[in-house]
Amino acid sequence: MPSIEILSSGRIDERESAFPQAVQLPNGDILCSFNVGGGAHTTGGSDWARSLDGGETWAVEGTILPKEGTATNALKLSISSDGRTIYAYGPRNHRREGQRFGEGHNEPILCKSEDNGKTWSKPVVVSLPGDRFEISHGVLPLHSGRILAPAATLESEKTLGKQVLLGISDNNGDTWEKPSVAFEDPNGVHGYFEQKFEEIRPGLIIGTCWTHIMEGVVDVEDHFVLSRDDGLTWSEPKSTGVMGQTMTTLSLGKDRLFVMYNRRYGQQGIVMLLVTFTEDGWTVHHEGMMYDPNSARNRPQGLETGVDEFAGFEFGFPTAIHLNDNTILATNWSKENGKFGVRWTKIQVIW
Repeated sequence: MPSIEILSSGRIDERESAFPQAVQLPNGDILCSFNVGGGAHTTGGSDWARSLDGGETWAVEGTILPKEGTATNALKLSISSDGRTIYAYGPRNHRREGQRFGEGHNEPILCKSEDNGKTWSKPVVVSLPGDRFEISHGVLPLHSGRILAPAATLESEKTLGKQVLLGISDNNGDTWEKPSVAFEDPNGVHGYFEQKFEEIRPGLIIGTCWTHIMEGVVDVEDHFVLSRDDGLTWSEPKSTGVMGQTMTTLSLGKDRLFVMYNRRYGQQGIVMLLVTFTEDGWTVHHEGMMYDPNSARNRPQGLETGVDEFAGFEFGFPTAIHLNDNTILATNWSKENGKFGVRWTKIQVIW
């Protein structure tokens, strides 16, 4: 029977930080980026920490990109298939105090490190159409050398997440071609947040999104898409059958996935799944809890829009990577003892 075991867990940072994403370098070091200041409300810049012992202990090493005037940022790490370049990608936000999600403007930016994360380049803007985006994952470096830069469009209060775009670069992020559209409801009903993408094998990519009805931002089951041509074209979004929010996948080979998602209604927590997928849907083979805040919540009555709930979230953004010792390292943010911070968890999957 498939199973998931949590081996150990701890905190990386406690400075009102959030939105972590980690990579393992060819030399075995693990780096994790996260924004510092405001927790999930992102009022500062992005730092990175390093672990030399497989993720058990961490030391903050510096700042990838500081807050610049009123411009905040939340950059997420990924690494090229040859291990030579580390990317830090995310939004640089120009949002005035008091503005809500979907208001203000921002731009997708990319920093690079060519020296194992010791120093970082100045940010360059990734060319995508529009001036307001929600960016919830690092760039996805493919085995082919192509880089995909994801972003959900926030056109207006009534069309939040209408599309998820992927900037395309075939020259290490120096220039960007016309983006592909990974998620868009042909009926114009659903919108898509907190996009995550994973290369299953060379050429095959899966994307997942927290899915909602745009009118009123009401959650529905998370959806997924597939690409078989390095991200140029995508299947129509289909339901995963999982009623969650932020969702991330990690390939376990063939049609098997390790999945994490936020469950914010009912018994709250970050849930782990072992899943097989086809073109049309998912089958869940095992379920467990990775992070349990020991709380329950129902959707409040009388909300004009689900955006009104965002300020009350106290955990989220699970992502995961394979480690060299055949374990999985997951990271997430959470508010514990009244303070936002970043948590790591080491996991063993038997399947």
